[in-house]
Amino acid sequence: MTLLASLDRALRVIETVASYLAALALFAIMWIVGIDVAMRYLFNRPFGWSYDFISLYVIVALFFLALSPTFAANGHINVDLLHHALPRKGRRICEVLICTLSAGFFGLLTETSAARTWEAYQAGDVLAGSYSWPTWASLIFVPLGAGLLTLRLAVSGLCHLATLAGGREVIPLPAIAGSSEAVAQRGFE
Repeated sequence: MTLLASLDRALRVIETVASYLAALALFAIMWIVGIDVAMRYLFNRPFGWSYDFISLYVIVALFFLALSPTFAANGHINVDLLHHALPRKGRRICEVLICTLSAGFFGLLTETSAARTWEAYQAGDVLAGSYSWPTWASLIFVPLGAGLLTLRLAVSGLCHLATLAGGREVIPLPAIAGSSEAVAQRGFE
């Protein structure tokens, strides 16, 4: 097994953990909202913290922790009109370009958001309101999720590049939307 394939496997384990954490965040949203509604209408005692907590922390965690696992599963929206006309080598070249450009963007996002999170932590930034919510605890999910996606993009791009250079498939190409392969992988299209 090559180093890139090992990195890909290790990253998939981390992405599995991130997926479970994102699912836990979604579960928390449903339970908090459901219990808050019951408290509001049955006992006239709604939670005063629930919507701030959900909007500041849980939704941010859900969104950013799901970025990399969604990319790894080819679940993001794709514009693959040309992929039907391209040979496999052309599709690999497109994947390398997409991964390279996207990794640059998300790497920059990771760097700037990590700096902002650190500044908020050092300054003790809080949001004003009925509760003093620390901002760094919400901001931390941005560099975590964007950083994980940056790693996924870099590893995927390098795996596609290694496949182009060596001829041996390190990772498979994403399925083209509407193809029988895509339907078999996800069960819908």
